[in-house]
Amino acid sequence: MRGEHCIAGASVLSAIAIILLVFVNIGQIGTGALVSGIYMAQVNVAAYGAAVQAATKSTPNGLYDTQNNPLGTSAGLRQYYRYGIYRACAYQKDGSGICSDSSFGHPMEPYGDVLADTPSKFKSTFNQIVPNSTYKNDSYNSAMTRIGGLLIFVGSALAAVALILGVLKSKVFFFGAATCSGLSAFLLLIGATLWTACIAQDSSIADYAVAKTQNLGITTTAGAGLYLTWAAFVFVTLSVLPYVIACCTFRRD
Repeated sequence: MRGEHCIAGASVLSAIAIILLVFVNIGQIGTGALVSGIYMAQVNVAAYGAAVQAATKSTPNGLYDTQNNPLGTSAGLRQYYRYGIYRACAYQKDGSGICSDSSFGHPMEPYGDVLADTPSKFKSTFNQIVPNSTYKNDSYNSAMTRIGGLLIFVGSALAAVALILGVLKSKVFFFGAATCSGLSAFLLLIGATLWTACIAQDSSIADYAVAKTQNLGITTTAGAGLYLTWAAFVFVTLSVLPYVIACCTFRRD
């Protein structure tokens, strides 16, 4: 009975982790009310217009898009750029938004994405006032977040496999569940760490001053998707030991 009790606990922990990871995986697949609020990272450029005005001494008319034009067409900035592991979406202050094409392991490239939306007459200003930093290094950001997203996807799949194997009453399957949970926890840890490190590096430009009383107005912050990934990592990790105990102690009646 001890093995059965352990497997029940492990299954509950795995199920909770999978539910959390489902939300992580659907983040930013569209602009609906549910998925728009789930993202790994957000780049907020709502205050960047004030920085442009301070730097150029003129009102930056036309800097922001108001029509939800396609992304990457120099039609204007959106106030919020949110990144999921399959897609990025950009939103205006009223909550309306538009998404990029989806891809497996979609990268976060905040500098390139914002520059691509910046109207042509403001591009040189953007290049000049944004300091040389990790934020400007799209190669670094792309590699870190693409790999991180792929690891999170594989970790999610392994967590699901562990749950399925755990309901099959056999020591072999319990061993498989323990192995899958362990691998899942490891991949989720690495994936979440890569995203966390990238966000921490990119957030460093938030306090950069373009004038005596005006910061750059570009902030990078973690979102609910990243926090859910960390929580799922904890639950998957906690499920490993019960699966191992079940493997060692389970006896058929």
